[in-house]
Amino acid sequence: MGLRFRLFACCVVLGALSASVLPGFGDADALAGAIPDGPLDVSDCVRLALDRNPSVLTARENIKESSGQALTTLSSFVPSISSRANYARRIQGPQEYYIPSFDLTLLTKSVSSEDWSYSVSASQSLLDVSQFGRVLGARASLRATRHSFEASRQEVAYEVRLQFYELLKAVKLAEVSRGAQELSQDELNRAKALFDVGSVAKGDVLKAEVQLSQSMLESIAAENKVKLERSRLAKLMGLPVDAAIEVTEDLGEESSKVNPDGGVGLANSRRPGLLAARENLTAAKRSAFASKASRLPSLTGSVSYGWSDNSFPETGADHKRNYAWDIGVGLHLPIFDGFVTIANIREAKARAAIAENQLREAELQVALDVKEAMLTLAEAAERIKVSKNGLASAEEDYRLSREKYDLGSGTMLELLDAQVNLSRARSSYVDALASLREAEALFGRATGEPIS
Repeated sequence: MGLRFRLFACCVVLGALSASVLPGFGDADALAGAIPDGPLDVSDCVRLALDRNPSVLTARENIKESSGQALTTLSSFVPSISSRANYARRIQGPQEYYIPSFDLTLLTKSVSSEDWSYSVSASQSLLDVSQFGRVLGARASLRATRHSFEASRQEVAYEVRLQFYELLKAVKLAEVSRGAQELSQDELNRAKALFDVGSVAKGDVLKAEVQLSQSMLESIAAENKVKLERSRLAKLMGLPVDAAIEVTEDLGEESSKVNPDGGVGLANSRRPGLLAARENLTAAKRSAFASKASRLPSLTGSVSYGWSDNSFPETGADHKRNYAWDIGVGLHLPIFDGFVTIANIREAKARAAIAENQLREAELQVALDVKEAMLTLAEAAERIKVSKNGLASAEEDYRLSREKYDLGSGTMLELLDAQVNLSRARSSYVDALASLREAEALFGRATGEPIS
């Protein structure tokens, strides 16, 4: 009996086995990119963020979810196969029967019986126009999800680039603040030296001390700004906010290599958000088609084989009796479903109209984003020219003011004003250079520039 049970269990396991092939994107838990040694440039930061940022990881999982939904819609186009196996054993204990006419009592013996059976069945949709529309809609939704994933990657890449240059700007401005503090300290030392020889009044020393204090406060704020921007960059990269991130301290050239010509055309052809909106409209239209097609008849076919006996089959000959085949074809024709189909059609049409409006809104937003990016690029280029000229003038003014003060023909107020103007001019130049890099990143985002 043990051998029979083992053989029967093997049949059950073999009948229950099934396989499925899932279109995938690899394991979401794959190891993220390692942090390289040394200072990170902007491409390193983007690469790390795309490996670790939670928004990107969530978007990647959305693709898996959408691919699963798309695979589900294909279920009606492949056979549905199932199997069953049963074993039952009945033990009837001794039974007592009394016959009054003979005043006789009969006692039967204990008996047992077994029942063995198994069956295999398969069904297949032969014609279902509505389900075909759902498959097309699910495939369009999957494509839209993939575009949305790419849009999420590009958005994170843009935010990282923006934050990278914000950090670099903060570092450069901190250097400007330290330079201003050093200048204030030099002016204080000079004022004290001239006061000791009686060349200037005590008021010049006091003014220089006040300026030094102000420069120290600005330097403290600038250093704190660097720490904050560093933590913000770490957060975008999916790292602890206390991570010691070192970046390459180079804001690049004073001119941009971006060619703004044809920006709208590029955006319309490759902007992921816009491509996703188009696929969402396609999916909505396919869904509306499927809702209408649900009024059409559907055709299914089925086949099954079953066997049963009161003993376990020992040989192949035992399967040549006590079996049954069933083959059938079914036609389903919807007549009235309580207005469910009508309601579904109305909802699908509304979703299609909404998707069309969203596509139009996305197209307008893309055009606006490109226009804004082009204006920002032009503004940044002009700011660099103006700030560079202003810096040269401020440096010359400071040099002349210092010489005049040393000769006794200038005042401390003039010298301090020249020093403040010099610090502002340096800060403006740093800000203009960082704005150009940020404008380039904005233009790349607006036109859907692929991430290298």
